[in-house]
Amino acid sequence: MPRIMDDGLNTLKIWDNISNMELEVYYRRPTTEERAAFSNESIRRTRNKLLFRTAQARQKFGLKILAGIREGDFIIKKGGKDIPIASDPKSPHHDPEWKDLMMKYASDIVELLAAHVFEASAEIMNEEEDGGSTTEDAEKN
Repeated sequence: MPRIMDDGLNTLKIWDNISNMELEVYYRRPTTEERAAFSNESIRRTRNKLLFRTAQARQKFGLKILAGIREGDFIIKKGGKDIPIASDPKSPHHDPEWKDLMMKYASDIVELLAAHVFEASAEIMNEEEDGGSTTEDAEKN
């Protein structure tokens, strides 16, 4: 399937070891400026020291691109009841603080989203294993 070049939303399916279930989060594609800012904020130089701020950059930029969560994947306890959280304003379970709740209780999911989108959105194919083109193929073209 080709990469779609628009501003639509994407879905990331995650196996969550804490809940022992599959979760879905929805996100927008980051801008070129956000990709550069993520890289710049991941490592900072202070005098002669390098500060690795990967977790902070993942939290900040993961939260920026996080557009929604699947209703029922996350719950809060209120009055002894499990209440599902929805990011969709049309849902009766919509919680306007859903992003704050994600950062407080599921920052690992936010960080995983950022790592997936900003750090591992593509990889170079191993030509021998994947049957990709070789240098000889490129020279023929």
